[in-house]
Amino acid sequence: MVIALLGFGVSSALADEVIVGGLADPDGGGGIVVERHFSGDFSGPAKDWPWAAAARIDADSDFWIGFGLYLDHFVSETVFIEASFMPGYYNPKDTDLGGNIHFRSLLGIGIALTDQSSISLSIDHLSNGGLTSNNPGSEAIALRYKYRLF
Repeated sequence: MVIALLGFGVSSALADEVIVGGLADPDGGGGIVVERHFSGDFSGPAKDWPWAAAARIDADSDFWIGFGLYLDHFVSETVFIEASFMPGYYNPKDTDLGGNIHFRSLLGIGIALTDQSSISLSIDHLSNGGLTSNNPGSEAIALRYKYRLF
């Protein structure tokens, strides 16, 4: 289901990149993250915006899935900074973060390995943005592999 929601069944003409990674949070848990970055092949005012969908699941089965904007900015021929902001749905199994609507912000640095692949190290933060009185937030550090689709 998560794979279908991330658009893996969508024509590759819309897709720019697929990202997979392993993550760890400061509490010692692990997990995985999967992302799909879409090219700006849309119509209307959002035509050239860099859209993305992402999901993360941790060792105790808490998961988040969201959709929003991302940015990759190359600071040299091989080194880039990545950032994203995505509202989404959080489903707690073990860790209550206060409600189900959560926003993920991500910042990372990476290096291009080839024209089609790169690796990056990122940190992300999940927060409900104060939508509920309980808002402990959650951080995760991820090592990510990015593959560009042509």
